[in-house]
Amino acid sequence: MAYSVTLNGPGPWGFRLQGGKDFNMPLTISRITPGSKAAQSQMNQGDLVVAIEGINTDSMTHLEAQNKIKSASHNLSLTLQK
Repeated sequence: MAYSVTLNGPGPWGFRLQGGKDFNMPLTISRITPGSKAAQSQMNQGDLVVAIEGINTDSMTHLEAQNKIKSASHNLSLTLQK
C-alpha cells in the first residue's frame, strides 16, 4: 500500500536510507530519529521509498537518492510503501 508524506522544511528530516540500485536493494527507511520531522509523520522504519519529489526511485543509486533528498529545501515529498 503506497502512501505520500510531505515533510515541511528545511531539513534535517530525521531519517536514514539504506539500499539503492548500486546495492541491488530497494531504497528503504532504515532509521527514524525520535522527535524528528519524520517521526511526526506516518513514516515507519522498513518502509520502501517508491518516489522522491515525484521521481521514481527504481533506478536510483543510494547517493542519487541522498542528493535528491538534500536538494529539497522547503518541503520534502516522498511516496512510501509499507
